[in-house]
Amino acid sequence: MKITRVEAIPLFAAFADALDVVPPEQSQPAFSMRDNPLLGQGAVIVRIETDAGLVGIGEAMGRPGPRGTAAHINEVLAPLLLGADPRHYFALWTMMNEVLRFAPMGLSGVDMALWDLRGKIYGDSLTNLLGGAMRERVACYASPIPYLATPEASAEKAREFLRAGFRAVKLKIGRGISTDIAHVEAARATIGSDIKLLVDANGAYTAAESIKLARDLVKLDVYWLEEPLHPEFPEDLARVRRRVDLPVASGEWLGTWFQFRDLLKAEAADVIMPNITRCGGFTGLTKIADLAALENVTVAPHGVGAGIGIVAAVAACAAMPNFLIYEYNQLFNPLRHSVMRESIHFEEGALRPQAGQGLGISLDEATIARFRVD
Repeated sequence: MKITRVEAIPLFAAFADALDVVPPEQSQPAFSMRDNPLLGQGAVIVRIETDAGLVGIGEAMGRPGPRGTAAHINEVLAPLLLGADPRHYFALWTMMNEVLRFAPMGLSGVDMALWDLRGKIYGDSLTNLLGGAMRERVACYASPIPYLATPEASAEKAREFLRAGFRAVKLKIGRGISTDIAHVEAARATIGSDIKLLVDANGAYTAAESIKLARDLVKLDVYWLEEPLHPEFPEDLARVRRRVDLPVASGEWLGTWFQFRDLLKAEAADVIMPNITRCGGFTGLTKIADLAALENVTVAPHGVGAGIGIVAAVAACAAMPNFLIYEYNQLFNPLRHSVMRESIHFEEGALRPQAGQGLGISLDEATIARFRVD
């Protein structure tokens, strides 16, 4: 069996095309977007065709620009793959990793499509191919409560997530310690003590500020403190971790397993957060989870992306021994459900893996045609 065609399709859904008025918390939902507003939601869809008539699909991260990642796949990776046997997924992953270390997002989408092909070749689900389900339900949390104007507005957003069936919610912080604590207090008072409350600073603070902030967060029974500093400063993050009494999470911006190795060696995180559309697909995520297991660190995959990436992540989480919880992003995203014909299975605070072969989904070609930007 040979690969005959590789195609990466960039998609972008602009908020201004879907909303009469784009609220500020939509375009700037986190500290990391203060200088680079989120103007819409993007994704890169990957299709790999074979001479046996089988087609594998995948998704690569669409941030910051889907056309750039699509170009890397189409112009650099595709020529490497043509004529190769898609069953040789690990050999192909290793080759692509060596050639394109600087663009792990493209590698992620291609690897995901190769795994989807494997499922179709062998007539089995991805969870089974990954070693079998360790859980039938994948616990998840709603993300995020963005930068809303008042603590009361944050509390109402938390109530909205609870009404939708979530048992854990994440609040974006990073607007100053006093402001952050006011919003955390309001959310905690609203959801009660039985619901997990996570906070994410997206690198807003220094090490000293993070330690000061964490002392107040502990009193509010926060589940974890995510990225108080940027993950490229693992030694500083480790210093914060040694001084605070709650778990520290990090890693959503990291792309290679070498970067996660360095984060783990620095003892900088209790929880790591790779995104399957950014960290090397199924193969990369599995290798990163294995590295974390050796350090007794749990994995809570980052969940920003379109529906294909969500389905892939849920399949991987179902088979992951050191899985903790998955981020089910709830920011407005026209691509989340519409890129595929099948539904995402969510109920009572958990997601369920898709049935069927491979990813168990098919593309909605009308959505692809509507939002493609190449």
